[in-house]
Amino acid sequence: MNHSLVDENREVHAFHFHGKGSSFFMICLVNVLLSIITCGIFLPWAFVRSRRYIYENMELNGARFDYHAKGSALFLSWLIISIIIAILCFIEFTITHSEEIIFAPWVIMLFFPCMAVKSLNYHAAMTSLNNVHFGFHCSMLRAWWVTLGMPILAVVLLLFVFSGWRLLLGEPSNLNALLIRVACGLIISAIVFAIINGIVYRNWIELFAKNTNFGIHKFNLTLNTSKCIIISLISLAIIVPFLLVIVKVLMASFNRILLGSLDGLGGLFTLTYLLYIVGLLISFAYAFAALRNYAFNNLTLDNDIRFHSSITFIGMAINLLLLTFGSLLTLGLAYPWLKIRFVRYQANHTTVSGHLDALELTNDNRPLDTGIFARISRGAAPTLPFF
Repeated sequence: MNHSLVDENREVHAFHFHGKGSSFFMICLVNVLLSIITCGIFLPWAFVRSRRYIYENMELNGARFDYHAKGSALFLSWLIISIIIAILCFIEFTITHSEEIIFAPWVIMLFFPCMAVKSLNYHAAMTSLNNVHFGFHCSMLRAWWVTLGMPILAVVLLLFVFSGWRLLLGEPSNLNALLIRVACGLIISAIVFAIINGIVYRNWIELFAKNTNFGIHKFNLTLNTSKCIIISLISLAIIVPFLLVIVKVLMASFNRILLGSLDGLGGLFTLTYLLYIVGLLISFAYAFAALRNYAFNNLTLDNDIRFHSSITFIGMAINLLLLTFGSLLTLGLAYPWLKIRFVRYQANHTTVSGHLDALELTNDNRPLDTGIFARISRGAAPTLPFF
């Protein structure tokens, strides 16, 4: 059921963001300087300081969020993960004597969903409102299946289908037939991957929501798979015109190379790269806005508190383009102001309806996981989808 229409009899509470670009600029400046001086060692503390400023300036119903994560916890996690990756790469190099490292990234990828669960458990517990902490408790096996197992199975099935299709059609008779077959294969692959992306998003965001709690209160979310697939396909369709222009420009550049004219090729290649980045950002803006609105408008807490998001495709696209190119053109100097602008935009278009004052402010009694694997994983996925 879509809860985007708020009952007039329900209290509506808007999010208010009080952050300022100038204050965030000073935090970012100190973070950059200390990270440079310490050769990157300060990065975990920089991450926590930036995140804490954003959270502590976000207000709901007169109360502000808190973020209690420790930079030392992230530093230890990132350090051990780096050491493990280095050891795996060394072992692979010793066995294969090849400079191409293939095995180590796959090992990390296979374990990443389980690490993400432990990381989200930590960062949710480190987030609070009115002294009540959030929580995330999920089966690692279920998270692995939704995040990695299901997509891998879908890709394997897709490869079998393409192999069967190729055997059925046989070898192409000429170059045109080969090009047509390649084009059809690319189109079908893009559509299938968009469908897989929609399915994975639906399952992952539901998995996260249904296993997240605010104190003793549980979140709930039910989404329609077909709706997520449609959003993913539209997002794919948005980037297609950009890709067509890029292909046309590259073909013109190739013809000029054949004719021996190399003048201006650098500018053309730069143009194609910029077009690709713009197309990617606009496509992502649509997916982000549509999926965020769809998820928030169906999200509930205790089946009584409801959420609403009203960000727009155009508004999100403008913010992402400004954040990306504004930061690049100013060598990062404008980033703090653009980041604050981006966060404020999302806050201004997010509301909560229901009697928040009647919500029992009681913490969940489940202790924080302090096992070895949990400590190693704390820096694996520090971003919470709903924050």
